[in-house]
Amino acid sequence: MSELPSRFEPDRRASPPLPTNAQPKKGLAVATLVVGIVAFLTGLVPWAGLLLGLTAFGLGIYALTRGQSKVMALVGGSLGSIAAITGLISTSAFMMLVMGGNA
Repeated sequence: MSELPSRFEPDRRASPPLPTNAQPKKGLAVATLVVGIVAFLTGLVPWAGLLLGLTAFGLGIYALTRGQSKVMALVGGSLGSIAAITGLISTSAFMMLVMGGNA
């Protein structure tokens, strides 16, 4: 009978407590921010700004659904969407120039 825990003794089989300084993971959010900044800086380059912008926007949505850092994911996705729009305009203008502008 001495092997049974008494009512006032703590249960020793309980799981260890979680660390109090557990930080949320930020890998996808940081990647979104980096790709978004690079996309924003190359937004006027045909095809590069468009592809990098769409990638940053997609990564931002994925990071938000995975519970990553909300601020970094939103800023990176926003920069990516601006770069995608700018890249689409510059890519369209470039393709019209290459095709002869007879569209």
